[in-house]
Amino acid sequence: MNIEADFNYRKPLKENEAKPAFGLSEPDESMPDHKSYKKVVHDARESNFDITMGGFELIKHESQVKDFFDDEEVARIYYDEMSTYVKEKVEADTVHIISHISRNEAQADSGERKGGHRLVHNDFTTNFGSTLDPFLKETGLKPKRVIVYNLWRRFDKDGVDTPFAVCDKRTVSEKELIPTDLFNYLPGQEEALTVEICQSSHNDSHKWYFYPEMNKDEVLMFKTYDSDEQPFIPTLHSAFDYPETPEGASPRKSIEVRAVCFFN
Repeated sequence: MNIEADFNYRKPLKENEAKPAFGLSEPDESMPDHKSYKKVVHDARESNFDITMGGFELIKHESQVKDFFDDEEVARIYYDEMSTYVKEKVEADTVHIISHISRNEAQADSGERKGGHRLVHNDFTTNFGSTLDPFLKETGLKPKRVIVYNLWRRFDKDGVDTPFAVCDKRTVSEKELIPTDLFNYLPGQEEALTVEICQSSHNDSHKWYFYPEMNKDEVLMFKTYDSDEQPFIPTLHSAFDYPETPEGASPRKSIEVRAVCFFN
């Protein structure tokens, strides 16, 4: 079941254009620095992907979490569930869950929660290693390799509204990746650089996939950083608007966590 959908790509940087940044001001809803492209989104259920191929894999996992909007419950139960699963799957020596985001498409307009992020991007660049330096000094860890996996789960009833797509990393090249500073601005505090992410300009070769009608016992696992890969080619990803969403479908609810894996 392949479909066509719109994906928002960053326009290529002009000569002498400053490095892009998010978080220094309110975002412009018209997205003047981006351009929408129609892309075919392939049904990944028709292929047998694993994490070592295109950078993503669908896994089966039943969580004991009752309310994914309860941050305390998620930190207490879900972090341990996901770190245990990932550690065993990839045979890491240590795994830390560093953060989570719970999204609710119905609450996005009011700002109560974030909705689907409709922008082609990856959460980190090769500079993520330096971002980890303070953590490594604090913990005394001296890993030979660091890999980060994102784990995305939806838990609304129908699994149709605002799906999540991943781009086969074998169809991505370094030349279209655009490092972008992500700031976390809090009123009354200094603007602090949180992390460097990457956006992507458009490439006709990009091949997109999604898993239709995911349920709460399915998790999309994909790689967002690997210190051993030079250059590192990420698994680009984006939410998109499903063109045939039936009227009355449940709004998308989802949670994502990032698992940082250390290999001695």
